[in-house]
Amino acid sequence: MPRLLKSSAVLSFFLLGIGLIVSGGCSKRFPNQPLEDQPPKTFLALMPDSTLNRSVSVQHVHWWGVDPDGFVIGYYFSLDSLHWTFTTKSDSIFVMHLSTNDTTYSFFVAAVDNEHVVDPHPASLRYPIENTPPVAAFLLNSNPPDTTYTVATFQWTGTDVDGDETIVSYYYALDDTSNPANWKSLPGTSNLVTLFKSDGLTEGDHVFYLKAQDIAGAYSPIIRMPDTSHVWHVREPRGDFLIVRDYSSGDSYSRSFYEAMFDTLMGGRLGTKDIFDLKQGATAISRGEFVPPLINPTFTETLKLFKYVYWYSDNAPSLDIAQASLPGFKSAGGKVLMTAGFPQYPSTQGGVGNFAPIDGIEGSYFTTILQSRDTMAAVDPTYPTLIRDTLGFIYTFPRGILPKVDARILYEMQPSDRWSGQPVMGVKDADQASFVLIAGILHRFGTPPDRVSILLRRVYQGEFGVQ
Repeated sequence: MPRLLKSSAVLSFFLLGIGLIVSGGCSKRFPNQPLEDQPPKTFLALMPDSTLNRSVSVQHVHWWGVDPDGFVIGYYFSLDSLHWTFTTKSDSIFVMHLSTNDTTYSFFVAAVDNEHVVDPHPASLRYPIENTPPVAAFLLNSNPPDTTYTVATFQWTGTDVDGDETIVSYYYALDDTSNPANWKSLPGTSNLVTLFKSDGLTEGDHVFYLKAQDIAGAYSPIIRMPDTSHVWHVREPRGDFLIVRDYSSGDSYSRSFYEAMFDTLMGGRLGTKDIFDLKQGATAISRGEFVPPLINPTFTETLKLFKYVYWYSDNAPSLDIAQASLPGFKSAGGKVLMTAGFPQYPSTQGGVGNFAPIDGIEGSYFTTILQSRDTMAAVDPTYPTLIRDTLGFIYTFPRGILPKVDARILYEMQPSDRWSGQPVMGVKDADQASFVLIAGILHRFGTPPDRVSILLRRVYQGEFGVQ
């Protein structure tokens, strides 16, 4: 029995071992069946319990991800959890534009691992965006001259860190900002305004104020032009006639010559005149102190305050200013007499063909110096012959002009062995002209002076119909 008992015990132990082996062999996991891939987990640099404090609309957001059984290859991010963008970066700057008042944005980001498994639970954060007021600033060097006529243009830029498109309006006022009714509105896309007498630019001193408003109703600080220590003066036209003095500021003879001439011409009809000095205060690198920053529209609209213009110059006329302003003045019905020599190198200035009845200026001067008694011979017999004066001033490098095919020639130089042919010196644009050009310094052909007065009368009364 003991032997039997011992054998039975050994047998039982053996059977138990086989059972354990069989049981182990029936396991569901084998060495060639590893654990399933685990998704990555995503984190934002700030992970508060709720939302952030209110902030500005430009946000620098940082994130990262970890993967328990691999590595992160990139991220999907979204601002609405519907539209996703892939990136390999772990940070980015987002501009969260305002469409109404203060706005809350949500940001979602989900890591992607090397098996292309995406975090099923993206990290998210809510960003309450606080509106930032816009800023308005005048353009550099856009101040109006110290004195203008009843036209002034103001230019500015508007910026907003919430997006420049959130600026919905600009408001401007003249002189008095205390009365809300004085503020006039402009669209948020505006960047300049030109004011006239009808807008309040009457005779006297003025200040221009500006502010911007964004979509949330916030206003920029009010800015003013001129600055806090200045005003600019506005003067109203005295009549319908303007003299544009495009002459070197050191000359006084021409000014007194023309003022006296127009004071008595046609019984003093043009004696009530205004004078615009283009070159006063001008330097080699800057325009005259009365020239506005924007020729068009400001100077063009200034010319339109008048019906008739006499534009006279030395041998360096401001052709760029004339080119920018005279076409608009002519199209509005204005009439112009221009008398000027032309520079030795006219290609360095603006063209003349778009406002004068000529295709251009002769490529070279026809003589170095005009002498006393040199003559512009009248081709049109209703115009007087013009004879160079006997004054001691030197008149150098005269140039002829190249008339357009439909121009009417008024003057040619006299025949002379000192030049070739008879350079054209005067033209008009039609039988009943609105533009007359004399390619000479007219007051230097005042021998005797009544020839100049005859010419002026012929142009203003005969051509332009001044009564």
